[in-house]
Amino acid sequence: MKRFILLFALQNLLIINLFAQDKGKRELEADFEKFKQEQEQDFQNFKQKRQEELKQLELDYLNYYNEMMGLKNHYIKKKEPQKAEEVQDIIDFENSIAHALKYNIPERIKITTQPKKADNIKEPFVDNKTEIIPPNAAAKENKKVKDGIPVLTPVPKRLARITSPFGVRFHPVLHKPIKHNGVDFGCGRGAEVYASARGKVVLAKFSRSYGNYIIIEHEGGTSSVYAHLDKIKIRKGNIVKKGDIIGYSGSTGRSTGPHLHYEVRIKGIPVNPKDYLVETK
Repeated sequence: MKRFILLFALQNLLIINLFAQDKGKRELEADFEKFKQEQEQDFQNFKQKRQEELKQLELDYLNYYNEMMGLKNHYIKKKEPQKAEEVQDIIDFENSIAHALKYNIPERIKITTQPKKADNIKEPFVDNKTEIIPPNAAAKENKKVKDGIPVLTPVPKRLARITSPFGVRFHPVLHKPIKHNGVDFGCGRGAEVYASARGKVVLAKFSRSYGNYIIIEHEGGTSSVYAHLDKIKIRKGNIVKKGDIIGYSGSTGRSTGPHLHYEVRIKGIPVNPKDYLVETK
């Protein structure tokens, strides 16, 4: 009888223990599901915020482009052909980037209107289908994703000092406050310039304004621009890996001294490269 009672008690204890384990497992699963939902919501909130930021950056960029068009006409009317030519070179640089990336820059755009779609040309507008990958998150993702997003600082770590940030600045040649679409690294002449991510070289040529420059198209609508290079080591059509040497810094074009002008763009729209400088070499 005592054995029966002991077995019965042990059986009940086992059932209770199993029930507790099952309940604990369900609670853990529920907590994990809640965590996943919260993480997903955080990411969706980030994407929405990023979309809004990109829309504003797009408007800022179009205003900048239209400002350059107006400034060129201003210098033409004032009969200052040299300054008009300098501004035209800046406009040509922007058009060459848009053409290489297959985006269209609409002129004199109004917020309430949409530009017509050109055949085989991608609109520069940021839409909900654009893949938005936060640079800090990209650096923590798997190698395949990380290598396709421009997160590598394009000059050696010891030389990665930004001497001119992204945003409005006093233009060193035109001597007017004008938006700077990238950052300048005061790395001197002959510094190694690295591809900031895996991608395809869509342009490598000379500009009277930006000197020798390179455009690389990456993943998720991102691209990177490297200008005022002393030498270019790759060609249009080349596929490069993150960290490959693509050229050397210099002072070609209209430059006040040796440096690297570096840009990151999303769907052709310049964004602050500093947000993407999460790795060094």
